[in-house]
Amino acid sequence: MRSLRRDIEPRLQRLAANFPVVAVLGARQVGKSTLLDRAFGQIAPAVVFDPVVDVANARQDPELFLRMRGTPLILDEIQYAPELLPALKRAVDQRRGEPGQYFLTGSQQLPVLRGVQESLAGRVALLDLLPMSRRELHQAAGPSLLQVLLGGGLRTARQLHSELAALPRVATGAGLLQQLYRGGFPGLLPLGDDDVAEWMGSYLRTYVERDIRPLRDVGQPHEFTRFLRLMAALTGQELNASQLGRDIGIAPKTALAWLEVLERSFQILPLPA
Repeated sequence: MRSLRRDIEPRLQRLAANFPVVAVLGARQVGKSTLLDRAFGQIAPAVVFDPVVDVANARQDPELFLRMRGTPLILDEIQYAPELLPALKRAVDQRRGEPGQYFLTGSQQLPVLRGVQESLAGRVALLDLLPMSRRELHQAAGPSLLQVLLGGGLRTARQLHSELAALPRVATGAGLLQQLYRGGFPGLLPLGDDDVAEWMGSYLRTYVERDIRPLRDVGQPHEFTRFLRLMAALTGQELNASQLGRDIGIAPKTALAWLEVLERSFQILPLPA
């Protein structure tokens, strides 16, 4: 499958030209590794870390691991090798902050951010990667809706109307429902509509088993899965944690704790009042 352009790529390139470390954070399977491979794969080899296996003894001897590989280097799923972060700081400082040394990815916001903030403050740029937008899915060229509305300076109503009319048409009716059903995960692109539910079911199971348990003890995983499904059904509505707890039989305190887990693993995006 061909690699699709992401709108965040120009910003990624700018940050890589100015910061020694760039960390791309986002949900599992959102395209972090593909993004970095597309942008820097020709010059930077990648190492993918694992929650069980100590890949190349990175956790046991991080200093040797970094010396043997040089820069630039892509470190994928860095939350599984947090011992590397202090060693990264020393390696970056030895090269006097030269930009574009290391590129990190992480799918668990809390442990990654905590380690990065403690070890790489002032040396790292953080980027959040979301699932693919409609514009990215269709590889639309030209400015986005927000760029048209917020950029371009003062214009007459006729000029603004002309710019808006030139934007790609937004799907309506059945086409919009299909887009909402399929979502924006890159892994769904080659699949037919009949396979979307299977993919999502496998994603949910992997997410709960690999991402949630290291973050917090959620007790019975099936109860947490019910909670996640309920949150999905409430997309775009006012959030009432007490009501959430009553709906599936958990305490409001537990509901708030689980909401925090969902946010820190990039599964929900709360919008404050």
